[in-house]
Amino acid sequence: MKILLLCTAHNSLSQRLYLALSRTHDVTIEYALSDEVMISAVAIYDPDLIICPFLTTLVPKEIYNTYMTLIIHPGPPGDVGPSALDWVLLGDDGSVDDSNELLKILNAQVKAENGRTHWGITVLQAIEEFDAGPVWAFEQFEIDIDLPGLTKSELYRGPITQAAISATFAAITRLQSAAMPKLLVGPDTTSRLSPTLKADDRYGQLSIALNASFKGGRLHHRPLLKAAQREFDITRHTAQQISRRIRCGDSQPGSLSKVFGPSLYVYGGQIEDNAEGRVPTLAGRLPITILGIRNQAICIATVDGKGIWITHIRRPKTKSDVALWPKVPATTGLVDMWHITSTDVQALNWPGPPGWLRSVNRTFQEVFVDMQMDDNDNKTACLYFDFYNGAMSTDQCSQLIEAMDFVLAQSTQESPIQAVVLMGGAYFSNGIALNVIEAAADPAMESWLSINRIDDVVHYLLHKFPSRDIVTVAAVRGNAAAGGVALACACDIVVAGSSVVLNPAYRGVGLYGSEYHTLSYYGRCGEADAKKILRSMTPMSPLQAQSIGLVDYVFPGNGIVLEDYVKTHISYLLKPGILKRGLWKGSVDLSPAALARARANELGEMSRDFWSARAVRYHSRRFDFVRKVKPSQTPLRFAVHRRALDGVQHYDEEETEEFDSVRYFADCAQDQLLSHLRHKVAHEVRDAIHSSSQQPPGEVSRQGSETTLVTPITPVSTLDRKMESIFSCYYKSVDDVPTPPESPGGTNLLDTIRLIS
Repeated sequence: MKILLLCTAHNSLSQRLYLALSRTHDVTIEYALSDEVMISAVAIYDPDLIICPFLTTLVPKEIYNTYMTLIIHPGPPGDVGPSALDWVLLGDDGSVDDSNELLKILNAQVKAENGRTHWGITVLQAIEEFDAGPVWAFEQFEIDIDLPGLTKSELYRGPITQAAISATFAAITRLQSAAMPKLLVGPDTTSRLSPTLKADDRYGQLSIALNASFKGGRLHHRPLLKAAQREFDITRHTAQQISRRIRCGDSQPGSLSKVFGPSLYVYGGQIEDNAEGRVPTLAGRLPITILGIRNQAICIATVDGKGIWITHIRRPKTKSDVALWPKVPATTGLVDMWHITSTDVQALNWPGPPGWLRSVNRTFQEVFVDMQMDDNDNKTACLYFDFYNGAMSTDQCSQLIEAMDFVLAQSTQESPIQAVVLMGGAYFSNGIALNVIEAAADPAMESWLSINRIDDVVHYLLHKFPSRDIVTVAAVRGNAAAGGVALACACDIVVAGSSVVLNPAYRGVGLYGSEYHTLSYYGRCGEADAKKILRSMTPMSPLQAQSIGLVDYVFPGNGIVLEDYVKTHISYLLKPGILKRGLWKGSVDLSPAALARARANELGEMSRDFWSARAVRYHSRRFDFVRKVKPSQTPLRFAVHRRALDGVQHYDEEETEEFDSVRYFADCAQDQLLSHLRHKVAHEVRDAIHSSSQQPPGEVSRQGSETTLVTPITPVSTLDRKMESIFSCYYKSVDDVPTPPESPGGTNLLDTIRLIS
């Protein structure tokens, strides 16, 4: 079938769905930038089916009245509203019908009660009434809302996405079955699915896998969960209650809180169980006491003798701000705002467990090492690193290197380590931390420091570990992108979970890329496929990556199941005669001189991305990515239905040869600046003429006689652009009533408008 995906952004769910559907269907994507854009896409592509995996706006009536349109809602049938996941993680168990009364109860609780035991997703048909269309499939799963690290985004990327894939395929099968009688008797041989098809009532009553009704309690129409309703009081709320309030808004938009004084969106929410013995301390201008600071996260004391970790903050956008502020590590943001000093940060340093051991108590810990011995007495070091959103800052890369040095020190002649396994975390890695870079005083220099430090990490994999006869393995258990994929591919062996999404390219964010990818990608895939994946800028499944050599082994499952598969397979590979080093390394020169040449070449290109005229491609795209700027159109690499509208093949700017040319960007900048100056001069001339006509006879106006050029803070390419947020319903300026976003996949814009107005 021809399937059109309409989505607000091409996020983790839409990418997974695209990869799954593309195996057997022709799939194209359109960003829901406006009603006109969506209607145009449908008219051009004339799809057999439309699916909306992540949408924060309504589907136009002209579309769903003519085409079968399916909405993926992150809640079971009967759950209605834009904040489905937020309410679940906040502690709504369905026992209270009235939402305002529920909030009062949750706020007054002495301790948090148990939440729902199950949650689910629904694939329903779009009709005029929101979330009331016929249900074509629903799936449910068990949930523990107090599971450490279970944020809204983690719930969405994990169980919600898995259930959505299953339910969507079930819905397609049911739609095709419902359409079959008409296809057999009708003259029309088209495979288009009519919106008049009737869904069986049981589809909304029984889940797919269990064939059972929803087990998670009563369901309701819940309104948008506002920012003020997520605020917490450290003098009343326990660590568990505060953790829920923070995690239910992470990663978008965060929980708006005044815990540090000014209103800030806060993130993290990990509970600290080992607060006993720590002395709460005042620091700087903060109105609260601090238990400690670790890796730029701040632990605050709670009334139940525990602590809560705030890992990141974001300043709210004001009406005078051009765009959203970057999301930054907590101490970085507070130091920049003069609420604490670097001296305070050092004085309150709270080291993690000694020896890089995993803490036995709940705490904030980004990196730890798990030494294991298999049945054949092979010693393996499993290196876990769970960085926020998979982004690796300069400091985090240094932390990872310290852990790698520890692993090397543990490998002795008497007790050698046979393998080091990079386990990653919720994400494997997404490369350098663009939010940290965007917030830096000198983003270009911070970019340079970051890329050099992550190159240092990869150098351990290509040289230091191999020189000690230690096999390197990447266990890609979460999504990976750009430098994170190159980090994995530098290992001897890459093992990936079947459900992860890989985005190997750098060009989408305007970078040439480093991390020795010119050795690993080319060595693993060959020149043709390496160039293809770097230029295509489209997501890959692990099986696709395996077919070209980017990944070596793919295993099913996730979580503990996948981890067991990985460790069992590594134990097998370490048996005598099975594996000595990665096969791809046999065709690549990895001598110290070759590594130095590759690094110098890559960093030479990266320096152009940071400081030459070509740098605008990176700085502008980083700005848009970090600050969630709404794009002007869907990239043609996704919207393939728009590739050749006029009979001529069109390409995205990133797909052209000019995109690599410094001269091209220099000429573009000159043309743009001249255009801007012409506009400015014309405007000043008009003002001068108007002013002159208002002057008394004999008086000469000097207004506009001098022109001052001011270098813009934003990149040149953004001068004339409208800085609308891609998630405009997520963030309101602090001059308005601040309102957190809908849950991923929520589409009730009408409810949002009613609440704001």
